[in-house]
Amino acid sequence: MRIIEQCCRGKHTDQTLNEDGLFVSDRFAAVVDGVTGKSVRHPWDPSGGVVAKDAMLDMLSSLPADAGMRDVQCLVDERFRAAYQAHPLGPSFFEHEPLERLQANAVVYSASKGEAWLFGDCQIMVNGVRTPTLKKVDELLGDLRSFAAQALQLMEAGKKRDAEGERDTVDDVGDAGIAETAAGARMSPDDPAREMILPFLRLQSQFANRRGEYGYFVFDGFTDPTYPIQVVPVRPGDEVVLTSDGYPLLAPTLDGSERELERLRHEDPQLIREYRSTKGFTAGLRSFDDRTYLRFIA
Repeated sequence: MRIIEQCCRGKHTDQTLNEDGLFVSDRFAAVVDGVTGKSVRHPWDPSGGVVAKDAMLDMLSSLPADAGMRDVQCLVDERFRAAYQAHPLGPSFFEHEPLERLQANAVVYSASKGEAWLFGDCQIMVNGVRTPTLKKVDELLGDLRSFAAQALQLMEAGKKRDAEGERDTVDDVGDAGIAETAAGARMSPDDPAREMILPFLRLQSQFANRRGEYGYFVFDGFTDPTYPIQVVPVRPGDEVVLTSDGYPLLAPTLDGSERELERLRHEDPQLIREYRSTKGFTAGLRSFDDRTYLRFIA
């Protein structure tokens, strides 16, 4: 493969906290996204996402050239289970506490197989065509956070009117007024709407690697070996983009994807309108999420 451009940027200034990872060899290319933790016990240092990402990158470095999609899945499960076995809390704890497990998503391209495997919600674009990977549960919780954030905006607008002695009703504010408040607001160091949905974000782990409406795939050491994984054919000469979900509006180039990200930062800093996410841009962070981008010719 011929690499055109690549980058891997953590949202924190300290890049050791970056839960994204990038792997490129003459056999494989991969973007790995360690899942942002919602842990109660905090058993991993510096975070479960970083530990999961590092374990996956190490596995990919020794992956046989002819390894298939299920081989990757099996080897990641083995790495994560080995981590549970070595942990002071023991494997039984992680078996019964899915919220505390290592978790990661990835998109892996195999040169020998001529295909890419979408393990979770990382992204791929082949010759300008993107394959959708949004999970139903993420859509649901993104809508819920949008609802909470907009309700909080209405409450703040009401308090401001009361303080100014105005008698306008909530209906008089209208969507345009709320949108103006959202677009013009400074990024807050916290995210009260995310805090409101955090119990539901934690409940989400109950659907990991299950079938059904809210089920989804995620590497956690307990994956279903028959879980349907999206496979994207890649032919010689195809232009391929692999990214994490830190680029919500994916473009065929890194510069284009960065411009869309910056536009969202200015027009919808809370990420509750055009792109509804379970977290928004906050002060002191470089973006709302870690982000990784790789573009190459197969």
